[in-house]
Amino acid sequence: MLKQFIFYFTFVFSCQSLGAQAEVNNWQSLSNPQQQVLASFEKNWSQLPTGQQQKLIKGANNWLDMTVDQRQKTSANYKKWQKLSPEKQQQLKAKYRDFKKLSPETQKRMRTTFNQYKSMSPEKKKQLKNKWKNLSPEKKRSLKRKMKLKRKAKH
Repeated sequence: MLKQFIFYFTFVFSCQSLGAQAEVNNWQSLSNPQQQVLASFEKNWSQLPTGQQQKLIKGANNWLDMTVDQRQKTSANYKKWQKLSPEKQQQLKAKYRDFKKLSPETQKRMRTTFNQYKSMSPEKKKQLKNKWKNLSPEKKRSLKRKMKLKRKAKH
Protein backbone atom coordinates (compact mmCIF):
# COMPACT_ATOMS: atom_id res chain seq x y z
CA MET A 1 0.00 0.00 0.00
CA LEU A 2 2.78 2.42 0.91
CA LYS A 3 4.62 1.80 -2.36
CA GLN A 4 1.41 2.08 -4.37
CA PHE A 5 0.71 5.51 -2.95
CA ILE A 6 4.30 6.64 -3.34
CA PHE A 7 4.06 5.87 -7.03
CA TYR A 8 0.78 7.71 -7.31
CA PHE A 9 2.10 10.61 -5.25
CA THR A 10 5.34 10.95 -7.16
CA PHE A 11 3.56 10.70 -10.49
CA VAL A 12 0.78 13.13 -9.76
CA PHE A 13 2.60 15.63 -7.58
CA SER A 14 6.07 15.64 -9.10
CA CYS A 15 5.17 17.94 -12.00
CA GLN A 16 7.87 16.26 -14.02
CA SER A 17 7.34 14.88 -17.49
CA LEU A 18 9.02 11.54 -17.73
CA GLY A 19 8.45 9.47 -20.84
CA ALA A 20 6.61 6.21 -20.44
CA GLN A 21 6.49 3.35 -22.85
CA ALA A 22 3.41 3.33 -25.04
CA GLU A 23 2.52 -0.31 -24.38
CA VAL A 24 3.76 -2.31 -21.42
CA ASN A 25 1.89 -5.54 -20.96
CA ASN A 26 4.95 -7.66 -20.27
CA TRP A 27 6.57 -7.54 -16.84
CA GLN A 28 9.84 -8.71 -18.39
CA SER A 29 10.01 -5.55 -20.53
CA LEU A 30 10.63 -3.49 -17.38
CA SER A 31 14.21 -2.80 -16.33
CA ASN A 32 15.51 -4.57 -13.22
CA PRO A 33 15.38 -1.35 -11.14
CA GLN A 34 11.79 -0.72 -12.28
CA GLN A 35 10.86 -4.30 -11.37
CA GLN A 36 12.38 -3.87 -7.91
CA VAL A 37 10.44 -0.68 -7.25
CA LEU A 38 7.21 -2.14 -8.65
CA ALA A 39 7.65 -5.62 -7.11
CA SER A 40 4.32 -5.47 -5.27
CA PHE A 41 2.55 -5.21 -8.65
CA GLU A 42 4.30 -8.15 -10.36
CA LYS A 43 1.62 -10.75 -9.62
CA ASN A 44 -1.19 -8.69 -11.23
CA TRP A 45 0.88 -6.65 -13.71
CA SER A 46 -0.62 -8.17 -16.86
CA GLN A 47 -4.14 -7.52 -15.54
CA LEU A 48 -3.56 -3.80 -14.95
CA PRO A 49 -4.84 -1.44 -17.62
CA THR A 50 -2.07 -0.05 -19.83
CA GLY A 51 -2.73 3.48 -18.57
CA GLN A 52 -2.21 2.39 -14.98
CA GLN A 53 0.97 0.53 -15.93
CA GLN A 54 2.28 3.69 -17.59
CA LYS A 55 1.50 5.78 -14.51
CA LEU A 56 3.25 3.26 -12.28
CA ILE A 57 6.29 3.23 -14.57
CA LYS A 58 6.44 7.02 -14.46
CA GLY A 59 6.23 6.91 -10.68
CA ALA A 60 8.93 4.23 -10.52
CA ASN A 61 11.20 6.22 -12.82
CA ASN A 62 10.65 9.31 -10.73
CA TRP A 63 11.38 7.35 -7.55
CA LEU A 64 14.58 5.96 -9.08
CA ASP A 65 15.67 9.49 -10.06
CA MET A 66 15.18 10.83 -6.53
CA THR A 67 17.98 11.38 -4.08
CA VAL A 68 17.83 9.67 -0.70
CA ASP A 69 16.63 12.94 0.85
CA GLN A 70 13.86 13.28 -1.74
CA ARG A 71 12.74 9.70 -1.11
CA GLN A 72 12.65 10.32 2.64
CA LYS A 73 10.63 13.49 2.15
CA THR A 74 8.22 11.69 -0.17
CA SER A 75 7.81 8.87 2.34
CA ALA A 76 7.17 11.39 5.13
CA ASN A 77 4.59 13.16 2.96
CA TYR A 78 2.88 9.85 2.31
CA LYS A 79 2.63 9.17 6.03
CA LYS A 80 1.00 12.58 6.48
CA TRP A 81 -1.32 11.86 3.56
CA GLN A 82 -2.42 8.57 5.12
CA LYS A 83 -3.49 10.38 8.28
CA LEU A 84 -5.80 12.71 6.34
CA SER A 85 -9.47 11.92 6.13
CA PRO A 86 -10.77 10.79 2.72
CA GLU A 87 -12.63 14.10 2.47
CA LYS A 88 -9.45 16.11 3.07
CA GLN A 89 -7.60 13.98 0.51
CA GLN A 90 -10.32 14.71 -2.04
CA GLN A 91 -10.14 18.43 -1.26
CA LEU A 92 -6.38 18.44 -1.79
CA LYS A 93 -6.70 16.51 -5.05
CA ALA A 94 -9.27 19.03 -6.26
CA LYS A 95 -6.99 21.93 -5.32
CA TYR A 96 -4.15 20.27 -7.19
CA ARG A 97 -6.31 19.83 -10.30
CA ASP A 98 -7.28 23.51 -10.08
CA PHE A 99 -3.62 24.48 -9.70
CA LYS A 100 -2.69 22.47 -12.80
CA LYS A 101 -5.31 24.42 -14.78
CA LEU A 102 -3.46 27.67 -14.09
CA SER A 103 -0.99 29.07 -16.59
CA PRO A 104 2.65 28.05 -16.12
CA GLU A 105 3.47 31.66 -15.22
CA THR A 106 0.82 31.74 -12.51
CA GLN A 107 1.97 28.37 -11.16
CA LYS A 108 5.55 29.65 -11.04
CA ARG A 109 4.48 32.85 -9.28
CA MET A 110 2.50 30.85 -6.71
CA ARG A 111 5.43 28.50 -6.08
CA THR A 112 7.76 31.47 -5.63
CA THR A 113 5.39 33.16 -3.21
CA PHE A 114 4.91 29.93 -1.28
CA ASN A 115 8.66 29.35 -1.06
CA GLN A 116 9.16 32.91 0.17
CA TYR A 117 6.53 32.29 2.83
CA LYS A 118 8.15 28.98 3.82
CA SER A 119 11.51 30.69 4.28
CA MET A 120 10.10 33.34 6.62
CA SER A 121 10.74 33.15 10.31
CA PRO A 122 7.87 31.85 12.45
CA GLU A 123 7.48 35.35 13.90
CA LYS A 124 7.14 36.93 10.45
CA LYS A 125 4.58 34.28 9.43
CA LYS A 126 2.61 34.99 12.58
CA GLN A 127 2.66 38.72 11.87
CA LEU A 128 1.34 38.17 8.34
CA LYS A 129 -1.41 35.84 9.54
CA ASN A 130 -2.46 38.30 12.22
CA LYS A 131 -2.40 41.18 9.78
CA TRP A 132 -4.67 39.27 7.39
CA LYS A 133 -6.89 38.05 10.20
CA ASN A 134 -7.41 41.60 11.48
CA LEU A 135 -8.46 42.99 8.10
CA SER A 136 -12.13 43.67 7.64
CA PRO A 137 -14.03 41.36 5.26
CA GLU A 138 -14.45 44.31 2.89
CA LYS A 139 -10.70 44.98 2.84
CA LYS A 140 -9.97 41.29 2.23
CA ARG A 141 -12.41 41.25 -0.71
CA SER A 142 -10.88 44.44 -2.06
CA LEU A 143 -7.35 43.01 -1.91
CA LYS A 144 -8.48 39.78 -3.56
CA ARG A 145 -10.13 41.77 -6.37
CA LYS A 146 -7.00 43.85 -6.86
CA MET A 147 -4.84 40.75 -7.03
CA LYS A 148 -7.21 39.17 -9.53
CA LEU A 149 -7.12 42.29 -11.70
CA LYS A 150 -3.32 42.36 -11.51
CA ARG A 151 -3.16 38.76 -12.71
CA LYS A 152 -5.53 39.48 -15.59
CA ALA A 153 -3.52 42.55 -16.58
CA LYS A 154 -0.36 40.47 -16.83
CA HIS A 155 -2.00 38.08 -19.30
